[in-house]
Amino acid sequence: MQKLIVLVSNNSLDAMYHALTLALSAKALGWGVKVFVTSQAVALFIKGSKRKFSMPFLARLFLNLQMKRLKITDADKMLEEALKEGVEFYVDEVGLKIIGASKEDLIDGVKLSGSITFLTEAKEADVVVSL
Repeated sequence: MQKLIVLVSNNSLDAMYHALTLALSAKALGWGVKVFVTSQAVALFIKGSKRKFSMPFLARLFLNLQMKRLKITDADKMLEEALKEGVEFYVDEVGLKIIGASKEDLIDGVKLSGSITFLTEAKEADVVVSL
């Protein structure tokens, strides 16, 4: 089976949307997919948090309106679908500590990892993408 590893290191909507698009596309092809989340992007995987992407308010509002107008699935729904389809998500333990969160704060289905886990998985992958 082909294997895709995606590394997301910032909390921009572009990065998360592209990571989710790649993950779901690879799953549709029957690939194994693991997404590693570091740095600011860790905050996107906390339960109950409003996922705030690093973009100005008006730009975010415009983008959300455009996505609705064009009937493009939003990132939250794509994340739910990716988890349901078996995409594995890992957040960096150090990044989680930096934002003052713990393993219990993670949304269901998301696991903790560190750099060794990422490097081991990346070494064995067919494709590695960093966003």
